Amino acid sequence: MKYYYHPGSPNCRKVSAFIHLADLDVEWSLVDLPKGAHMAPEYAAVNPNCMVPAFVDGDLTLWESNAIMIHLAEKTESPLWSDDTRLEILQWLFWEQSHFMYATGTAFFQVVLKPMIGLGEPDPVRVEEAIKKFRRYARVLDDRLSQADFVVEDRLTLADLALASQLTFAGPSGLPMEEFPNIMRWLARLDKIEAWKKTEPSFG
Repeated sequence: MKYYYHPGSPNCRKVSAFIHLADLDVEWSLVDLPKGAHMAPEYAAVNPNCMVPAFVDGDLTLWESNAIMIHLAEKTESPLWSDDTRLEILQWLFWEQSHFMYATGTAFFQVVLKPMIGLGEPDPVRVEEAIKKFRRYARVLDDRLSQADFVVEDRLTLADLALASQLTFAGPSGLPMEEFPNIMRWLARLDKIEAWKKTEPSFG
């Protein structure tokens, strides 16, 4: 099994955390994004989107982070993906990719990444829109976490890894995390899990 990743990618972080949690023996292949390795023809042959992550398991190639997690969870019969909670987990995984990721990702791009890679200063209109969307969706997650310690039932699942990964750069992005105390407590719980904590990228 070969895993193509970059440690600064939130979508890679969720997969990396699962690999550590399951103690899987995989070949880790760094895709050097700053040097443009994701655009190289040999990588495009693995992931035609020229993005990370990607995962090769025998004849199977996957290049969507949540699909990779589900595949590995099914392969290992992980309790993070069980028959009785699959639909609820899937609901949160779709929600994460459709809504939550874009709110957090837009803020990160505008506030942090854009000036860092020389694309100019943040667009205040885009930043305001992103924060407004973040507040909308973070309220949904915060309300859910007011009822339980984790997103689905009261135990760690793939939903936690997926959602928390999108908050990796919440601080540098200027997202108003202090408004959502249940999310903050949930993240603190995850940080006590060694497999999750070790995937935190260095920044700054």
